[in-house]
Amino acid sequence: MFGSTILDLTFGLIFTFLIISLVTSTATEAFASALSWRANVLLQGVKDLLNDPKFTGLALSVYNHGLANSQANGTASAATPPGTIPSYIAPQQFACALIDLVGLSPGAGVPALQAKIDALVPDKQLNAVLNGMVVRAGGDMDRIRDDIAGWFDNGMNRVSGVYKRKTQLWSFAIAVVLAIALNIDAVKISHALWNQPMVLKGITPQAGETAAAALGQLQSLGLPFGWDNEAFNYIRTNPNWLYAMVGWLITALATLFGAPFWFDTLQRFVQLRGAGAK
Repeated sequence: MFGSTILDLTFGLIFTFLIISLVTSTATEAFASALSWRANVLLQGVKDLLNDPKFTGLALSVYNHGLANSQANGTASAATPPGTIPSYIAPQQFACALIDLVGLSPGAGVPALQAKIDALVPDKQLNAVLNGMVVRAGGDMDRIRDDIAGWFDNGMNRVSGVYKRKTQLWSFAIAVVLAIALNIDAVKISHALWNQPMVLKGITPQAGETAAAALGQLQSLGLPFGWDNEAFNYIRTNPNWLYAMVGWLITALATLFGAPFWFDTLQRFVQLRGAGAK
């Protein structure tokens, strides 16, 4: 009996964390899409890569080039991003656009290629990077293009890290707001599951479940979440308000693992529980 209660308590918490993670990820994606987070982070990454923080040099030219930004009309002015900016640029397309803008052409030879770079790329660091690629490739345009694409790809890996940290921070903030707004208190839910373990019978994880459907399933279990007179009275009682704050924080922190983690964990747990004695 005791072991069964522990299993049901663990199962219930995992399921609860899966639900709030689904809702949080949905809300975060909605914010990211509405505010063009990916596109803006990519734009900043390209400006940093090309040492063009004011968006008046090569970064501007790249975003006006059809290969890098085919959705814009290519007439963006200095220091003003185009009205439409991409959320992704393929490394090879970036490389071809940069080669076009610098005026590199096949068969020109290393000295001629370096002369074009010196004439059109005044930034010393970027000039040295491109000249080094030309020398290492021996003037071979295919190798130069691949080197530029690899250089861009490495730079975008750092941009991906910046975007991930940004979304994690916002996801946590959104999760805190949702945990309080929906009153999903991990401590109170644990207490309820300990006293009523049979509430979770028949619950199984479903791939592709929407946030709304997941919340509905959580509500159907009869677990204590949401706001009503009983919930407000619970908060007013010492020291329950402190327990509630801890419970909200635990719920929000759990979302940092992400919905896929909790879904996989729940599936494994269902298999483990199904393999044991009934």
